[in-house]
Amino acid sequence: MNKKMNLRFVYTTLLLCCVLLTTQSLAQQKPLSIHFTAPTAMSLGETLKLKVQVKHQLTKEQTGTLQFALYNAETKKSVDGWFLNFFPFQYFTTISNEIFETEFPFTVPNDYKGKFSIELVAKVDSIKDSMRIDIPTYIKQ
Repeated sequence: MNKKMNLRFVYTTLLLCCVLLTTQSLAQQKPLSIHFTAPTAMSLGETLKLKVQVKHQLTKEQTGTLQFALYNAETKKSVDGWFLNFFPFQYFTTISNEIFETEFPFTVPNDYKGKFSIELVAKVDSIKDSMRIDIPTYIKQ
């Protein structure tokens, strides 16, 4: 009897793991996705070329847009002009599962205080993906 219960427990656990892994895998396969690695912090006056990748799982070649915006993390107001964000908007055309890569250069002002937010929005027709991340600033010593 005890052996039967142990086998049931093992089978139930394995089944649950399979269901969770399948669900997680399906959730990660978005039709349109943005990928980038942001710094954990930036110093005042620092310039960065943020490397961004966009990928879609759609059936044919698609043209879309990628928008890059900078905000004050506390007030949620745009700081694009202050951060010298000269290329806030780009078009891309890719086939399914092909990665579009681009860079968004910007400079943190010498007198900026606090955190700022990076927001990226990719759109293809009515499909959209977006990411927002807050980055603290510090004074370079």
